[in-house]
Amino acid sequence: MIHDLRTLQLYCDLVETRSFSLTAERNFITQSAVSQRIRTLEAELKRSLLERGSGQRGILPTPAGQTLYEGAKELLQRASELEESLQEIGDEVAGTVRVVTVYSVGLHALPKRLKPFLTQYPKVNVHLEYSQTSRVVQEVLSGKVDVGIIACPSPRQGVTIYPFEEDTMVLVCAPEHPFATRSEIALSELAREPFIAFAPHIPTRHLIDEKLRLAGVEATIVNTFDNIETIKNLVEIGSGVAILPLESATREANENALKIVPLRPEDAFTRPTGILVKQTQLRSAVRAFVSAMRQE
Repeated sequence: MIHDLRTLQLYCDLVETRSFSLTAERNFITQSAVSQRIRTLEAELKRSLLERGSGQRGILPTPAGQTLYEGAKELLQRASELEESLQEIGDEVAGTVRVVTVYSVGLHALPKRLKPFLTQYPKVNVHLEYSQTSRVVQEVLSGKVDVGIIACPSPRQGVTIYPFEEDTMVLVCAPEHPFATRSEIALSELAREPFIAFAPHIPTRHLIDEKLRLAGVEATIVNTFDNIETIKNLVEIGSGVAILPLESATREANENALKIVPLRPEDAFTRPTGILVKQTQLRSAVRAFVSAMRQE
């Protein structure tokens, strides 16, 4: 008889990630602990659950393993709903909120709201992951996560979007750059500057491209990345300038690794960010989280 829901959750995570290391990271335990739990589960069921040595495909379930996965997902969902129902009878907000977000939001804008939320609701555990925008939306729709937070959200069927924050966009450059002493700058002045941009599939890139187009600027893009930390690193060493959310560059500016130059009022713009939830009845912990995170 399977009596350990924690082991079932680990097994489901392993099937979904196809990786022992990622499963360990997601659950804050060691890789060897994951392996031991899975071996114990296979011994208990007297079945091989995983096809090992699958090469580039990663870990895959056997037919018995797939059957267990499908049944375990239903069981875990029901257990979560039951726990939530019991907690709500006592007006207690508790449980796990699964959140996935993009790096530029999760690393810089989310922590200042997350800390007071966890102080107010000490029995809520927030499980935070990072991913690309397209995967964030997919995981919200599939129910793998409770909440997604992305930049430049667009309406999507089956998803409710709440405003999270409006990010002020600024020019960032190296401290030695001629722009570093400026109190403000026009977008038109960027026409001949080496420019480090977000990758073409990033929604923030589309927003910046449109603002540059309206200003009559064809940027000289020398590098593109989907990671905001990499963009900042390249700007720091003088490889070019970039337009980034103000909050994402504040720490480096305080350390004098980067210089922040505001855009002139005529060119100033912000980047909207949004909270995504599936259009279903939300658990109390998720409702509390969304309420605490959303922009007034």
